[in-house]
Formats: sequence, C-alpha cells, structure tokens
Amino acid sequence: MKKQPERNPSGFRNVILLLLLSGMAALLVLPASADTPVGRGEKPIVTITLQGSQSYYLGENVIMSGKNTASDSTYLFITGPNMPGSGGKLTSPRQAAVSGNPYTFTLVKTNSDATWEYSFYTANLPFDAGSYTLYAVSSPVAVTRFSNSTTYANVSIILKKPFISAEISPNPVIRGMAFAVTGFAEGEPPETQIWVIGKNYISTAKSPVNPDASFTFTGTEAMSGSLGPGQYWLFVQHGMQNNRFDIDVDGDYVRNLNLNNGTNLFRIAGPGSLQGANAAEALIAAFSDPDMKNVDTYTVIPFQVTDEGSPTPLAPATTAPVHQTTQSSPLQYALFGAIVVAAGFVAVRQH
Repeated sequence: MKKQPERNPSGFRNVILLLLLSGMAALLVLPASADTPVGRGEKPIVTITLQGSQSYYLGENVIMSGKNTASDSTYLFITGPNMPGSGGKLTSPRQAAVSGNPYTFTLVKTNSDATWEYSFYTANLPFDAGSYTLYAVSSPVAVTRFSNSTTYANVSIILKKPFISAEISPNPVIRGMAFAVTGFAEGEPPETQIWVIGKNYISTAKSPVNPDASFTFTGTEAMSGSLGPGQYWLFVQHGMQNNRFDIDVDGDYVRNLNLNNGTNLFRIAGPGSLQGANAAEALIAAFSDPDMKNVDTYTVIPFQVTDEGSPTPLAPATTAPVHQTTQSSPLQYALFGAIVVAAGFVAVRQH
C-alpha cells in the first residue's frame, strides 16, 4: 500500500496567515492624500500656489489656491513696482495694506478642509509690467510688520504687457477672392479690431479671440472685390487691460476715448480726410503717443491688392493638444489588498 504524504497543518496555516497580513498591509498602506488636514499638535501652516507658469499678461486671470491650517480666513495682498511699501490690496493695488485692519486686505474664507482659492483678475487695475510678490497670511498683518510668529506664504509672479501678432494670407490679396487674417492676442481680450486702410477706403470689424489666444478674420469675396488694386495697410488692434478700443472710429473721424473724455484726432473719411499712407501714419502716431497711458497696442501689415496672380492656399489653423499627467488612483491598491484577503479566507474555509 502506497504511503500517503504527511500533511503539515502548521506550515499551511503560516502561509494563510502571511496572505492575510499581506492583504491587510495593502489596504492600510495607501498613498497619502495631499489634502489631509494637519494633525493636532503640528505647527500651523499657510501655503500658496498659482495655476500656470507664474508669468501672466496684464488682463489675464490668475488662479490662486493653498492651505491655511492656522485660521478661518486667509488675507491676501501684493507688493511690487509702484505699490505701497506695506503691500496693496489685490482689488485696489494702490490701497495700502494696514496691519490690524482686515478690510485693507483681500479676504478669502478658509474652507472646512483648510483649503482656500481666489481668482485674481488683473484687468482694469493700475499695474505696470514687472515682477510682483503675492502674499497669503493667516491674520491681517502687512509685510512691514512681519515677525517670527507670522504664519504666511508668498510667491513671485511676472506681469507682462499684452501683445498681438497677425498675418494675412494670401499676400498679395487677389481682388474678388477671400483672404484671411490670423494671429494671437495674448492677455485674454474678448476680441480684436481689424482695420483696413487704403486710398478712398476705410473699414473696421471685430474678430473674437479664442481661449488659446488665437483669432481668425475672413475677408469675404465681396469685401476684396470692393478694394481697388494698390497699396493697403492692415491694422489689428488689442484692447489691452481695460478690454476697450481706446482708439476707434466715430463717424468720419478717428477718436481717442482717453483724451479729455474723447477727442477727435483726424478725419479718415469724407471731404478733407487723410488717405492711404497719410492715414496709416496718423493712426500709428495715435497708437504710439507717449503721453497717453493705457492706449491700445497693435500690429500693422502693409499688403497689396492685385487683379492677377494665384493666391496662396490658406493653411488650416492648428492648436497643440494639452497633455495632463494623471496620478495612479489609490483604489488599485485597495483592490489588490481586498483580493488577497478574500483569497486567504477562501483557503482557510477549504482546509
């Protein structure tokens, strides 16, 4: 009679025990959440982070967020060029932050999980291009009164002057055929203004700006058909921080809305109006007046209109996709642990 192999119940139980312990460890050892509140007894903290590259065009929206485990409110202010020495309120940068006076700070309520968030709109505010520092503090304390007991965080940002770029295709424009004006208007303006100036010709039109700062204006066949052969100038205008076209056409005149609450600069249509190159030079001078602050920026492209030639095919606009990195979900670790624990219990019941 063949001898049966001896069982080793204690060794089998050890294997089962190891399986159970491994499963419990997988369930317990999960990636720590970044939003886990600071435990009792730990030092209170304030943090601040910005969405984006920390470099923004004036007029853009700066998304700020962070944590505050020290108080129910987070106090924000900014320092930089032409700002008060103690710092300025975000919504009114020339207003000095005063220690002990919460109304001189931008106040944000801290959430129940100790996080906070604020959208900092830089449009229509008296900022110059330059480097600035944003502060988040757990109490209304200005930078000039900081001490070792002040709980705060700061981050540097760069504010840049908005700009605009454009091109026209085809160039030269073929009379009676469509053409396109494409480009980028940085600083999140809602729209650009397109000017076409030539001899006995002036037209303006608005073109919306896409979320990626691109814009496209199509000159129709009817529009190009109304252009006589010759030299023209294309201006593309950016409304800058106030998102308003401060240099604009009003009837037969080009008008500066910032000068004495509105002043006619020169006549661009009708009897005695400037034509062609003279009108283009006068418009450049209006945009470039050094005595006028916050006047719009622009780009200008000279182009020809002809009755002959083969237009260059219009290339479709492309936008590079945005790739976001995702973190592994902690559920995958929990699932593994649960499977191992279940397998252990099944094995125990079978033996």
